[in-house]
Amino acid sequence: MIRIAIQEGDFSIDHELARIKNPRGKNGAVVHFVGAVRSKCRLVALEYECYREMALKELKKLSNAATKKYGVNDITVIHRIGILRPGDKVVLVLVGAPHRKEAFAACEWLIDNIKKTVPIWKKEIKRKGEN
Repeated sequence: MIRIAIQEGDFSIDHELARIKNPRGKNGAVVHFVGAVRSKCRLVALEYECYREMALKELKKLSNAATKKYGVNDITVIHRIGILRPGDKVVLVLVGAPHRKEAFAACEWLIDNIKKTVPIWKKEIKRKGEN
């Protein structure tokens, strides 16, 4: 099962984990990655924008490729857009697989390639008067 979403609202890690945690008894491992906005000097927020149609298409393409490359059963990718503040969750990648090695490898491969190829952009919003 592949689930892809681009959304403004927050997501629940627990809810998403429950969706793929051992469905049909096939997953011996479920690995997840959560990316969050870091607290940096002068940073107020990050604004994420995307070309939604193209971003969804690329996320689906990457998820299908990871499924084939690593033999995983389930993938969930959620990426938020809009204005996010330090501490806010930005991206979630969940991978369910028969074994941990493949789950970890697929999760790492996915987040690396999401950052490289998916048309989602971020802009720093800093305190007034600071660049």
